[in-house]
Amino acid sequence: MEKGFLGDREKAMEADYFRKENERLLEKLRQGAKLDDIAKALADKLKVDNQELLGRVRALGVTPAAAPALFLTPLVQVAWAEGSVGNPEREAVLRLARQRDVEEDSPAYAQLVEWLKVRPSDELFDAGLELIKYGFAVLPPKEMEERIVRLLDACHEVAAASGTELARLLGLGDGVSGVEAHMLDEFNARLRARR
Repeated sequence: MEKGFLGDREKAMEADYFRKENERLLEKLRQGAKLDDIAKALADKLKVDNQELLGRVRALGVTPAAAPALFLTPLVQVAWAEGSVGNPEREAVLRLARQRDVEEDSPAYAQLVEWLKVRPSDELFDAGLELIKYGFAVLPPKEMEERIVRLLDACHEVAAASGTELARLLGLGDGVSGVEAHMLDEFNARLRARR
C-alpha cells in the first residue's frame, strides 16, 4: 500500500514538474522573449521530456550558445532550396534574424552566417523543424497557428528574395520557385501534423 502511495505521489510530482516547464516555455513564447531565452527554456523542457531530440541536436554540433539559430533553420533551408545561397537570400535570412533579436555579435548569428556559407545536413534541418514544432505544441491552438503563419511568411520572404525584380514587375510571380513552394508546403504540413 505504501508503495502505491509513493508511486502516485511521484507521478503527481512529475506531472507538476512537466506542467511548470510547459508554463515557463509558454511564458517565454508569449512575452516575445529573445530567441536566446526561448532556446534555454526549451532546452530545459527537452532535458525532462524529450531527451532523444535534445541528444540529436547536440550530436549535430549545435552549441547551447548557438541554439537560437535552430529556430531559423527553415529560413536557411529555403535559402539553400535551389542548391546555393545568393546574396538576396542571405541578406533576407540575416535581416529576419536581426528582427528576431539575434544580435550580430552573438554565437547564434555566427552560426547562421556559417550555415549560409556551407549547407547544413538534412538531419539538422529536420531537427530544427521538429524543435520548432515541439516548442509551438505548448501554445493554445490560436497562438500556435499565428506562430506557424509568421514562420511560413518569413520563409516565403526568403524564397521571394531569390526572384528577380524584373519578373515581379512583369507580373510573372513573386519570385518563389517551384522547389521553394514545395518546401513551404512541406513545412506547413509538418508543423500542422498531429504528433
